[in-house]
Amino acid sequence: MMRGLCVLLLAVAAVGCHDHASHAGEGHAEHVGPQDGHDDHAKPGKDGQDEHAEDEGVVHLEAAAIARSGIRVAAAVAGALGESIEVSAEVRLNPDRVAHISPLVDGQLLSVEVALGDDVTVDQPLAQMRSVGLGQARAELNRTAALRRAVRRTLQRQKRLRKEGIASERSYLAAQLASEQASAEHAAAQSRLRVFGVEGGAGPDMQLTSPIAGRIVERHATRGENTSPDDTLFVVADLGQMWVIGHAYEQQISQITPGMPATLTLNAYPGRTWTGTVNFIGAQIEEKTRTLPLRVEISNEDGMLRPGLFGTLRLAKATGGAPVAVIPMGAVQTLEGRSVVFVPGHAPGEFKAKVITLGRESRGRVEVIQGLAPGESYVADGAFVLKSELVRAQLGHGHAH
Repeated sequence: MMRGLCVLLLAVAAVGCHDHASHAGEGHAEHVGPQDGHDDHAKPGKDGQDEHAEDEGVVHLEAAAIARSGIRVAAAVAGALGESIEVSAEVRLNPDRVAHISPLVDGQLLSVEVALGDDVTVDQPLAQMRSVGLGQARAELNRTAALRRAVRRTLQRQKRLRKEGIASERSYLAAQLASEQASAEHAAAQSRLRVFGVEGGAGPDMQLTSPIAGRIVERHATRGENTSPDDTLFVVADLGQMWVIGHAYEQQISQITPGMPATLTLNAYPGRTWTGTVNFIGAQIEEKTRTLPLRVEISNEDGMLRPGLFGTLRLAKATGGAPVAVIPMGAVQTLEGRSVVFVPGHAPGEFKAKVITLGRESRGRVEVIQGLAPGESYVADGAFVLKSELVRAQLGHGHAH
């Protein structure tokens, strides 16, 4: 009987263990199974790509951030890096864009309206002056104008009387001669007044105005001083385009031709370059320096080129190959092992990283064989800032602002 009781107890225990194992398995399955919404969060976006893929390589910056970061967009220059010629150079004003302003009559300055460094527009008043000679010339013009009107009325009356047979031929001819003399005196008075730079008016006061738009780069005018036509009171210069004068030694002359690509570097701005082409080569050697002058015109939109700055012009020799885009090395950045430049996007403040293939490198410049064409806009300064913003935006899955 005891034996039968033991068998019964063992059977009950086996059933209990089986039920516990079954419940444990069910609980484990619930734990590792899919949870509501978890798979949807882990799934890729549309077409199996990450939802941020459409913004890959794009940076968005506010206008204030662009200005603060010193980002500058330029056009890629066509050229090829091979052998080059280096000549010393100096930045000068373009004389075709400079105006020296002097009074055309003796006088005294009553007021000066502008200061050194001011930007002025065409016909903007620069100074007010008073001239005795101008007052006399204006008075003479008004006198001759009144005389001409009077003698013309007399001539018309003599003509009418002559037609009616009242006046004599002699009186009519005398009136006609007086009219011609009055017209000649009036014309002479007008010519004298034009010499002073005015057409009419009354009194001795006049304004000196600027004939061009530009900046006051010299001012030699002081209120109350006496002036004459020999005095240059103001020099106004349009600084939007500058001349760079290079000096080539005799052994370099045979290698220089018009149209050569030129790159300017200045002692004042290490690492910064400007580009242009040779558009003039001098006809004779300068006696003191034994050098031949050449000229390159360079745009100065940012105003960094100032007259008197010294530097070096690097003239690229022809290589025989098709010209490609040549850009500063500082504009090239590396992303995921690839060389890129940043180019302006379609929206304001948008910049996009563009993969490029590099060619030869020389003295801080590099050829772009593929990915950027000559004349295409790219970020010349501030590319590293854009790269940093791009990396930060990709890590944070957002945009850079």
